[in-house]
Amino acid sequence: MYARKKKTSISVSPQLLKLIDTLPHKPPRSTVIEEALILYFKDRKKLSREKSDLEILNANSDHLNVEALEILQFQAS
Repeated sequence: MYARKKKTSISVSPQLLKLIDTLPHKPPRSTVIEEALILYFKDRKKLSREKSDLEILNANSDHLNVEALEILQFQAS
């Protein structure tokens, strides 16, 4: 999916570079940064979906609560 690469330049803190350099197996910095960005965007997408789901649930909460109450009343009778 990300096979075609383009060279770019970014600035990061020396502390972050030290953390990257302490990783086992010494992966290339660009690999670590690329994987971190991929995870970041996957997480953002997931949060967006969850927010959308929550908005749908909230918009329908009154109706869903009435249905749930009806089911509980039916089960109790």
